[in-house]
Amino acid sequence: MRRMIGWGIFLVILGAWIWLSALGVPYISFAQNWPLLVVAFGVWLIVHRLARHSRRRRSSVQVLSDLEQGRIDVEKAITEIRRSR
Repeated sequence: MRRMIGWGIFLVILGAWIWLSALGVPYISFAQNWPLLVVAFGVWLIVHRLARHSRRRRSSVQVLSDLEQGRIDVEKAITEIRRSR
């Protein structure tokens, strides 16, 4: 669902930029500034992947801490550590 929202936002911004460029709004010329779209899209992909990676992955230290405190059992700790690799 989040991926669709991200693509939707990207397409809205792209469409607005092309539309304003066609209307002759200064400093928004698509013909001159289109590489900025490629750069912005690349930055967005990197940030999105890093945020997703950090949210999804628990560190081994966190898993071991939960195991020591009795919050999870040994099988769950092994599964978490294997999944984080």
